[in-house]
Amino acid sequence: MAELLNKQDKYVAYGEIVGALLITGFWIGWFLDILKSFSPEHALYEVYMAFESSFPLPDAWIVVLLLISAYGILKEKSYGTFFAAAAGGALVFLGLIDISFNIQQGVYQHDLLAIPINLAATIGGTFLLLWFGRYHFLIK
Repeated sequence: MAELLNKQDKYVAYGEIVGALLITGFWIGWFLDILKSFSPEHALYEVYMAFESSFPLPDAWIVVLLLISAYGILKEKSYGTFFAAAAGGALVFLGLIDISFNIQQGVYQHDLLAIPINLAATIGGTFLLLWFGRYHFLIK
């Protein structure tokens, strides 16, 4: 596996660590009431809270996948690329769920920060799938 990994793969692994830290930071901010987009008086508050409150466990899973992947890649272990693809798929799914909800509920009209967050998950996940998929599916 070491002969397949290149220097750029290690940079992507560092990016995975940053992504895991950003997700973790988001939830710390959420639970400290710093990052909630709507006040209790807002019409979207109840549905927004119900939706967002369902994501700590799936996001924790993505953090675990990203960290296992990054560790594996940095240690030049073959499982690193597998976990990168798993994290990528989970991120795409998460991003698309968020985009779908936010469009249907009109969240983007009130919370512009949701746009880059949702795009980062979807594009970042797609990138991981394509970047490390080349090891498993011979994408060149």
